[in-house]
Amino acid sequence: MCGRYGLTASLEEIAERFGAVQLELPIEPRYNAAPSQEMPVVRPDGELDLMRWGYSPGWMREQGGKQLINARAETLFTSRTFKDAATTDRVLVPASFYYEWDRGRQPYLFRLRDQELFGFAGLRFQEDGEDRFVIVTTSPNELAGRVHDRMPAILRREDEEVWLSPDESDPERLGRTLLPIPSDLMESYPVSRRVNSPSNDSAELVRPVS
Repeated sequence: MCGRYGLTASLEEIAERFGAVQLELPIEPRYNAAPSQEMPVVRPDGELDLMRWGYSPGWMREQGGKQLINARAETLFTSRTFKDAATTDRVLVPASFYYEWDRGRQPYLFRLRDQELFGFAGLRFQEDGEDRFVIVTTSPNELAGRVHDRMPAILRREDEEVWLSPDESDPERLGRTLLPIPSDLMESYPVSRRVNSPSNDSAELVRPVS
């Protein structure tokens, strides 16, 4: 799964990296973004917008279930919850890094080796008149698999346009964009357990620990 991530770039840097329309959004560096919080998302029309992370479909709310924050790539186009959004309402979620926990609950930071911004594959939903998003997850590459059996679907640059294209609806072609990126493009290291609390959100969280 993907339950925490960071986005430390400025609004201008995000817009330039993703070729997005720059609107006046209240964006500040985030070192520990958590579900239920608002984060920048790139829409298919190229606009940057703020959306809330997490979605609870009506049937889940009736059953008292928790909100969904991830969607599995393998069942994206067959799931009753996600298939419509996967076909018609895909978004891109800018990120600088993400966190994952091993079985001993030690958090690790994952990022691109060149420390460039990247985009998660995401889906947009409407809930109570508010735009919300979930992050697509996929099978892990070798590096991520040392810590967890899932990883967020990080889009390759050449696949970002395909994922956002409103004219693309073929599950097979879209599914190929969700394959795990190669391990040699990424790096990882353990960080402080202070990441465990969403109330902690500072640059100190990204420092390596022994």
